[in-house]
Amino acid sequence: MDIISTVGTSRCEAVVDALRAELGGVLAQRVIEAEAAEFLWESRLRERYLGQHVDAFDDQEFPSEEVSRIAFLSFLGGCWHAGICLVDGEGTATELLWKRTFDSPDEAEIAFVKAR
Repeated sequence: MDIISTVGTSRCEAVVDALRAELGGVLAQRVIEAEAAEFLWESRLRERYLGQHVDAFDDQEFPSEEVSRIAFLSFLGGCWHAGICLVDGEGTATELLWKRTFDSPDEAEIAFVKAR
């Protein structure tokens, strides 16, 4: 795997550090967990388009908003993460479908590549 630059994560890491300083470690972690899609998306180093998301349980004739399924590889809180989230037309993560956390960038890269 190529060496991945973490320059893009510095803004997100700064937000995490500020949360920890203001709220303390436990409460900051709860905020991060509650907003996991946003934090992981903003700290992404790579992304891969997987297709449009269609809600099979939507009772409406036409979907209310188009969202894309995007695989991501991110580095946040000293750990590597791979997963899939839904992203709206504005480029904002709206929902985290799944994620896995890794100590190794190589393992995270494998999960990113295999994400479907």
